[in-house]
Amino acid sequence: MGTKVVILIALLLLSVTSQAYALDVCGSAAEKSVYASFERIRDSPEELRAFFLSMPKGGDIHNHLTGAIYAEDLIDRASSEGLCVFLDNCSFSKDCSMADITVPVSQAYRDQKLYGRLVNDWSMKGSELLDVSGHDHFFATFSDFGGSTGNTSALVAKLRYRAAQENVDYLELMTSAGGGSEAARLGSELGWDDNLERLYENLNSRGLKKIANNASLYLNETDAKSRQILKAKGYPGSNVTVRYQYTATRIRPKEEVFAQLALAFEVAKIAPLVVGINLLAAEDDWVARENYSIQMKMIDFLHAKYPDVKIALHAGEMDLGLVPPDDLRFHIREAIEVGHASRIGHGVDIMRELCSQETLAQMAQDKVAVEIMPVSNEEILGVCGEDHPFPVYLSRRVPIVLASDDAGVLRTDLTEQFVIIAQNYPQVKYSDFKRFVRNSLEYSFLDGDGIWASKGDYLRLREEFAGCRPGFVSERCRAFLNRNEKAMAEWRLEGDLTAFEERIAKTSVIKGHIC
Repeated sequence: MGTKVVILIALLLLSVTSQAYALDVCGSAAEKSVYASFERIRDSPEELRAFFLSMPKGGDIHNHLTGAIYAEDLIDRASSEGLCVFLDNCSFSKDCSMADITVPVSQAYRDQKLYGRLVNDWSMKGSELLDVSGHDHFFATFSDFGGSTGNTSALVAKLRYRAAQENVDYLELMTSAGGGSEAARLGSELGWDDNLERLYENLNSRGLKKIANNASLYLNETDAKSRQILKAKGYPGSNVTVRYQYTATRIRPKEEVFAQLALAFEVAKIAPLVVGINLLAAEDDWVARENYSIQMKMIDFLHAKYPDVKIALHAGEMDLGLVPPDDLRFHIREAIEVGHASRIGHGVDIMRELCSQETLAQMAQDKVAVEIMPVSNEEILGVCGEDHPFPVYLSRRVPIVLASDDAGVLRTDLTEQFVIIAQNYPQVKYSDFKRFVRNSLEYSFLDGDGIWASKGDYLRLREEFAGCRPGFVSERCRAFLNRNEKAMAEWRLEGDLTAFEERIAKTSVIKGHIC
């Protein structure tokens, strides 16, 4: 690290107090320069893209493993595995003997019409030309391309590579790979029981913990292989930290959802790479709506069994017209109060909920973060701009994290989420984006404590960091970093942000991707 960078960081770290190490409230000279540069380019979408692509963005912590993969990558993967597709609906088949109704995916390389059809069917590309809504097409894509995602290591390697290109150092990927389907089958065999204690015991007696152990081993192997793939090719991304949220699918029958949730909690307890659980799939689906409160009670029950497992939940990913008004009144509140969610994914319908002001106040006070994904909300729900609750969350001081959701299916990336927020909401300044970036690690489920004296307060470091700076750490500081993954990631981010601001400050006009 250069001398100037060290000096700039040192300027940020002022005096030691009995409680914490204080930061310059007014910001460094470089930060002020970046603030001014940002305001000069905020009316230029292309300049904004270059700016945010270069900006260290910490983590992408609302990211679906399969949905993050682009259709073109799925074609390559399916072709390498010798898979075929049904001509009528572009879904996968491992049986290529039915020549009259299936064709090898590899044929798409020679047939541009087929290639284009596969890309359109497995993503939102060209969705505006279809006879179905963006919402319906989005959720239909997963059933069509699901059979192509067998090589999970290759998928994770691709996501690591793309994260590195976007200056993203941490990914939390949602998946049920390695055990989710097996748990659902086990739940189906047992059937539903209103006595959750008895149902839980029966799942364990039938081998749920063995499934969890196998899932943990699978994810360990997957993650290691993904790094090996990148290193063998000499590609960047092997140093991107990846952790997993283990998931259940809310549109399944109750007994299957409970079995998957029980598995998710157990995997999160025993698997080194699994940091939390989530509940996903279309929240407006009839089964999901009918069983929403029951599912929150399932999570409440399992939370009592596994109090240390972190919980993020999709909630409020709906809008008026998509479901009856009754379903818009309580989902976010129940996810927090009954489901113990410390992060809410989407939260679009917050102002249609009963007691929304109280819920917002609770989120701000208890530091329950909301994950905002503007491309996803516009493409799937048609909610954007002034109709989006982003300004409400911002004004109520609810912690905000920007994330990509299903970047591959949506044909987007994390950078574009920043660009859209900058364009649509002029009240959001560079300092706000810097906070969103810090939030992505502070509210992540990485193990251990962070570097900040209190959660979400980015003015004061913990007292362990007195006298420390990127490039120089005391033994006390090093010991703290070594035993806290979150602190290590946040410390690295602070150094990256300072270096970024110094580079930007050297130019009066931002030109292209700054390397």
